[in-house]
Amino acid sequence: MSTNLDIQYNRQTHRLCSKANDLCQLSGSLDRPLSVILQITRNCHFNCEFCSEKELMPDPTLDELKIYAQHLRGVPRVFLSGGEPLTRKDFREIVEIFSGNHIIGLPTNAVASDENIEIIKRNNISVNIGLDGPRAITSRVRGDYDFIMAGIRSFIKNDIDFSLTAVVLRSTVDSVLYTCQIADALGAKKMKFVLPVPKGNALQLDKNEFLTDEEATELCGRIAEEKHKYGWKTTYTFTIWNQFTNGYSILVYPNGKTYAWPALDEKDKVLLLGDLHIDSIKEIWNRFPFKHNHVQKYLGHGIEVG
Repeated sequence: MSTNLDIQYNRQTHRLCSKANDLCQLSGSLDRPLSVILQITRNCHFNCEFCSEKELMPDPTLDELKIYAQHLRGVPRVFLSGGEPLTRKDFREIVEIFSGNHIIGLPTNAVASDENIEIIKRNNISVNIGLDGPRAITSRVRGDYDFIMAGIRSFIKNDIDFSLTAVVLRSTVDSVLYTCQIADALGAKKMKFVLPVPKGNALQLDKNEFLTDEEATELCGRIAEEKHKYGWKTTYTFTIWNQFTNGYSILVYPNGKTYAWPALDEKDKVLLLGDLHIDSIKEIWNRFPFKHNHVQKYLGHGIEVG
């Protein structure tokens, strides 16, 4: 993507490069977002303690997804999300709809069947796997640790690059540095730590499970120190929900309703922007009130890096 401000989206680092110094000028020059999260299902074989999307919805049909794809033309990166997107038996057909016009990101619990691996490799899909720590912790807060690790080993065997994501709770914080070591030992390109959003299952969490911004920032500093000390090669990031990350993603539900997420001041943590059945992404972007935060994400700001 480029504009008269010489903006470039780097397809390797998924970062934005620009000669513009003014964030208002930069975000105002874009006519669509740099990425969109599209939920192609709400079905999932896990039941994460922190899952924000527990309300079941019918899967969008292939015909609906073709409409969504048409309205998302020009968006560099589309995350085919869930639920667990690899539970869809027509995942190959879904990828065919989006692969020609977008970089595809895939958040998954590592459902690494032979067919899924072939689809991922053929389409150079960017894989992001949920892994919240050692066996006891991951199995408690997310799902079957051994299932996830078996999937990761299959990705490694088939030379598929991957990143990892862990949701950090107070009851899991002591394992974060160990999780960093796991990520480095596995060869993950990136290890993303994120705080839970109080929605869905996360509303049932004890309030004490939510770290403060100050605690999360301190933890990120410890990660940076340990990375330097031990020579970890993995890149580590930490997303804290505050005024700089508020509403920074555009999220499409299976029914096409499109939101800013997470909209921290909204009751359900989402702010309705439109419906991808009828609205183009340009129209939705025009209504999007968090352009600065969205762009800051792709400039590498707003997220602590260790």
